Amino acid sequence: MLIGAVYSDKEIKATVNVERIDVLIKSEKEILNFPGIIELEGNNLALVYGRGRHGGKESRPAAFSYDFGKTWVDAPPEAPISDNVQNSGNLGYLSDGTIGYIDNFPKEWLYIDPSLSSGIPWFNYKIEDPTFRFRRFSKKADLIEETSFKVKGIPWKSAAYVTYGRILELKDGTLLTTFLAVVDHREPGNRMNIRNMIARSEDNGKTFEYVHDFYKVDNESPGEAGFSEPDMLELANGDLLCIMRTGSHSPMYQSRSKDGGLTWSKPVCIGWPGVKPKMILLKSGVLACSSGRGMYGRPQITYAMFSLDGTGDKWEYPMAFHTGGGCSYTTNMERDGKLYVVYSDSDFTSEIGSNKLPYQSIKWAVIDVKKEKVT
Repeated sequence: MLIGAVYSDKEIKATVNVERIDVLIKSEKEILNFPGIIELEGNNLALVYGRGRHGGKESRPAAFSYDFGKTWVDAPPEAPISDNVQNSGNLGYLSDGTIGYIDNFPKEWLYIDPSLSSGIPWFNYKIEDPTFRFRRFSKKADLIEETSFKVKGIPWKSAAYVTYGRILELKDGTLLTTFLAVVDHREPGNRMNIRNMIARSEDNGKTFEYVHDFYKVDNESPGEAGFSEPDMLELANGDLLCIMRTGSHSPMYQSRSKDGGLTWSKPVCIGWPGVKPKMILLKSGVLACSSGRGMYGRPQITYAMFSLDGTGDKWEYPMAFHTGGGCSYTTNMERDGKLYVVYSDSDFTSEIGSNKLPYQSIKWAVIDVKKEKVT
C-alpha cells in the first residue's frame, strides 16, 4: 500500500488504498499534460493528451493500448481520435454503445485560427450564435457520425465559448451537456464575466436548447474566476449533481437538480479547491471525484475525494496521491472494482527540467475503495 485513508460517516465506513501508480507514457524531451482516458471495447483504451509546454506550441495527440494500459502505441495522425479529441471537450458514453464528443471550441474558431488549441487566449474570441461539432465514435474508436448544432435560446448576444465536461444521457434519452461562456463585458476589477451554461437535447443531439447558467451566488462571482470547468453526473437517487471550479486556489461549488436538469439549486461551496473536477459513481455506491489544485508552474496536489453515501451532500477530506509537477487535470474510470485516476507528472507551464523530473509522464493511480456498514 502506498497511501491509504479510512473514512466513517454514521453507518458507513470506507477504506481507501492506493495500490499502485503506473507510468502510462513518458518523454524526456516534451512536456505531457491534460490526459483523457477513453474506454473502448474489451481491454482496449485510448489516451488523449497534450504534448508540449502549456501556453506554447502544444499538440493534442492520442495513443492506443490493447492490453489495458501496459503498453501504448501512437495513434496515426489520420485516425479520427487524433482529430482534436482531448481532456477538455465534452465526452459521454451513450446508451446505443457509441461515444459522443463535442469539440473543446466552436467550429468557427478552428477554421479562423487553428492555433486556438495551443495557448491562444480563447476568451478574447467572442462570437454570436456559435456552431459546435458533435461526433460519435464506436468502441473501436472509428468515426460513425459527424454533425453540427447550435444552442437555441442563449440569453446573451455574444461570448467566447469553450467546453469542459461530459455529455450526460438520462434514462429517458435526454442529453445534457455544459458550455463555458465568457460574455462580452467584464466584471468590476476586470474579472471575466464567466457563465457555466447547461443545455439539453431531446432529439439525440441534433439540436440543443439553453436551460440554465451558473453565474453568481448572492450577487457575487465566486472564487478567483467565477464558475468554470463543470462536471455533471446522475446519481442513484435520480438527482443530477454539477460540480464546478472557481479558480486554482478557491473552493469548488456544486448544484443539484431534482427534475432532470430543468431547474438547479443555489450553488454551495464544498470546501476544497480543485480544477477540472471529474466525478464517478462507483459500483459500491460511493461517489468519487478526482481533481487537484496548485499555482501555474508550482507543485500541484492531485487527489480523490469521496461521498460515502453517494449523494454528494457531504464530501470527505480529500486523499492526495500526488504532490509535485503536473496540471491536476484528471480523468477516471472503474474496472474490476478499482478506481483508476489518470493524471500528469510534468513541468506543466514551466520550462522542461524546472522540477528536476527524470522524465515527463502520464500516470494512473489504482485505488481500492472498500465500503462496509458500521454496526
